[in-house]
Amino acid sequence: MKKIMRQAQIVRPHNLDEYLMNLLKSIYQSKNLSAEEVSQWLTSAPLNSYFRVNTLKITPSEVMIFINEQISNLKRLKNNKNKQHSVSAHKHLSDCIVISPIDKSLLDLSPKNEEVIVDIATGQSALRGSHIFAPGIMAMAPEVQVDSFISVYADLGKGCKRGYQKYYDNPMKMFVGNGIAKMNRRQLFNGDINPKGIAVEMTDPVTGIPSFKLPDEYGMLQNLPSIVTGYALDVNENDLKVLDMCAAPGNKTTHIATLMNNKGSIDALDKSKAKLKKVELRCNDFGIKNVKIHHFDSLISVDRNNMNNNDNRPPFKNESFDRVLLDAPCSNLGQRPLLNIQVDENLIKSFPALQRKLLINAIDLVKPGGILVYSTCTITLEENEHNVAWVLKKFPQMELVEINFEIGSPGIATQMGLNENLCKLVRRFGPENVEEDSIGFFISKFQKKV
Repeated sequence: MKKIMRQAQIVRPHNLDEYLMNLLKSIYQSKNLSAEEVSQWLTSAPLNSYFRVNTLKITPSEVMIFINEQISNLKRLKNNKNKQHSVSAHKHLSDCIVISPIDKSLLDLSPKNEEVIVDIATGQSALRGSHIFAPGIMAMAPEVQVDSFISVYADLGKGCKRGYQKYYDNPMKMFVGNGIAKMNRRQLFNGDINPKGIAVEMTDPVTGIPSFKLPDEYGMLQNLPSIVTGYALDVNENDLKVLDMCAAPGNKTTHIATLMNNKGSIDALDKSKAKLKKVELRCNDFGIKNVKIHHFDSLISVDRNNMNNNDNRPPFKNESFDRVLLDAPCSNLGQRPLLNIQVDENLIKSFPALQRKLLINAIDLVKPGGILVYSTCTITLEENEHNVAWVLKKFPQMELVEINFEIGSPGIATQMGLNENLCKLVRRFGPENVEEDSIGFFISKFQKKV
């Protein structure tokens, strides 16, 4: 690797294609936001991190103490008492902790002579406060030693081959920050092993979002709207029967279980057997006992022919559940930061049809008087407000009800979707949310009439 002083490359993600720019413009034109402003928001990381506490094991106050201790031990914060970060309880969500970024003036963002190249997904995670894990590293020079202070770049151009040894000179590599190497090249690229664990401890990400490590049982970093989704389901410690139709990797499943205080029962379905392993591990870490995990496709989750005599496994009988969560497969155009947005127009247009098939099953499975929450991590109107309008038109037994949290914004009213009054009942998270900067997300809540 070249031993020369370099300027950190502040590369922005590539220009978005015409279809996506027109799509973003059509979504937010009523909010007076340009497609350029929305794309800039999509390619940037949310301002804060959110940690959802596993209240079955520990209190939020105790977790805040642990997080504060770790972040405050950073040398730069010890020596700058007037520029402290903020770790605080969320004002509306009792099990949510808000972690603000470190003051940029305290970060060392000067480029280092030694560097590593990571893939796009790993770069995105680093911008959200994650350390660099071994599988995400594409290149490291032989001279990088354990405990070296190095720069980390994301390969937006996807031109770096795994195991590359030389200085990677590419205009589409993006500087994501500096950190301390915890593995060397031999540990990473020895063909006889599959490297795991933290390879670089990020100390100075360009976003200022601090990294910290707590025992898995204490809780997890989770996007703010996902935490709101769990609350929207209105579960309690009564003997409720809950269905999570697309459960993997288990973030919302475990939240629902903790809100139920391990009471009642949750059936967690997912068609991916590999992803369900994560649900199982997370439940075990959290000490959750009321979740039954099923490798099953929710598209066929209703026993329409009364063929299943076992109520404890899918497919299920009509109106079997007090609560149903459909966190549906979607176009993911709300995840941030999206450093390399590659849009398949036909794929995006295919999601509403899939979501409506799942919604039909969800409506069949929820009991009269029961609650159905429909959510996505995307910002398109077709997958969100338009689907809600479709449910209200096609299923008169379903009533749209208010989500009782002053978090997020009302939906976007359109002629083909929801009117202004109905938009007040749903929660949308996007670039219009100044106070609660988060990923793009949508939450709606229905109640089946008795």
